[in-house]
Amino acid sequence: MEPAAVAGTALLTRLDQAFDLYSGALARAAQYIVENPEKVVFQSLAELSDYSEVGQASIVRLCRKLGYDGFTDFKLALSADLALRDARSPETEDSPDPLSRIAGLLCASITETLALQEDARLRRVADRLAASVRIDLFGAGVSGIIGELISYRLLRLGYHATAMRDPVLAHEVSSGLGADATAIAVSQSGTTPDTVKFLKHARDAGAFTVALTCHPKSALARVARETLVMARLPEPSYGGPITDVPRAVLVAEALAQVLSEGPSESLRGSEIPE
Repeated sequence: MEPAAVAGTALLTRLDQAFDLYSGALARAAQYIVENPEKVVFQSLAELSDYSEVGQASIVRLCRKLGYDGFTDFKLALSADLALRDARSPETEDSPDPLSRIAGLLCASITETLALQEDARLRRVADRLAASVRIDLFGAGVSGIIGELISYRLLRLGYHATAMRDPVLAHEVSSGLGADATAIAVSQSGTTPDTVKFLKHARDAGAFTVALTCHPKSALARVARETLVMARLPEPSYGGPITDVPRAVLVAEALAQVLSEGPSESLRGSEIPE
């Protein structure tokens, strides 16, 4: 089903859903728009193409897949979507105050992320982490902060974990990893080019690869041996808010809990699993 077919769904939310439906240039265009909607409404097609590093034809194709006649029609809809979002009053009788709304959003993201965790998958990832000589993590922006938090948690458990936020360094490191290493890439959209490239290089070098994302069908997930899924927020949080951090902390603590239980029986005294 195309995002435009989802009746009553806000445009930015449909763009967020597009990460699972499209790949390559269309996904990158969707990511840039979701991260920078206030800028996009004032940009020309050529400017959006330059800033997003996506061809104009691909941007127009995305607009049409979303149900609009072209880029101008899409921008009008995006402007209306932003105006509606800004006009929502959090202080009406039926709505909580702003802080209560944020607290509810954070609690829901944690609870829904918990429901997405699979014991067997967590155990497979934990077993591999426990058997790894080194663990390298990479993410961009807020995802980089999440990578550092996970790295800190693993370090406190006694594992050799390093988080990187410099894409050049990450690509150099990932290409040199081997079968005794684990690479973890963090991207809530699953489309960030540098993050996908990091995990692909690590996979090609023989490392065990793990994706932490909200989109299990994304480009990042496709190059991962295992994917740990976080819940999506009702409203996309790209482009500044750090509301996606608590749900990632839940995943990190879930892994820490499994790691603290020790390796599974099948791995005790054995080599690193394939």
